[in-house]
Amino acid sequence: MTDHELRRPQTLADVAEIARQNSSDFAMALDEFVDEFYLDHPDKIAQQKRLDAVPSCVDDPVTDAWIGAAGEHLAQRWGLKVPNWTKRSFHFALQKPVFLPANIALRGIVIVESPPAFRSRLIFTRAEPLARARFPSGAQRAKVPLEWPPAAAER
Repeated sequence: MTDHELRRPQTLADVAEIARQNSSDFAMALDEFVDEFYLDHPDKIAQQKRLDAVPSCVDDPVTDAWIGAAGEHLAQRWGLKVPNWTKRSFHFALQKPVFLPANIALRGIVIVESPPAFRSRLIFTRAEPLARARFPSGAQRAKVPLEWPPAAAER
């Protein structure tokens, strides 16, 4: 194995390059990047540097949408600046919605829970789509109101 093969992706640009080389490695590369991102918590400067590197287009609408959503979501979720590259059109090129998990019975839940960065790209997933074992301890988990209108809005 080369050093490149042993090194975890440090940026979403690295994730995109791995996906361009072998699309089946995308999910693991994204997970490994997120682990590295969370290891930097609470160092906002280091986290921002991980998001600022501009990823190449992978030429797969689902993967490109995920990369854009991950960059925007991580920035919003952890109080960082959303990189301009996340606004490129190929990060919004999905023509049909993607549901993860794909179970039809869960579609209503993931439509409600999906963070805006994912929803705007037609990706519907759980409230913490980038949760990992290395998720910063003590960090507030995302909360989704399960009733409408939310009780706080009624007061």
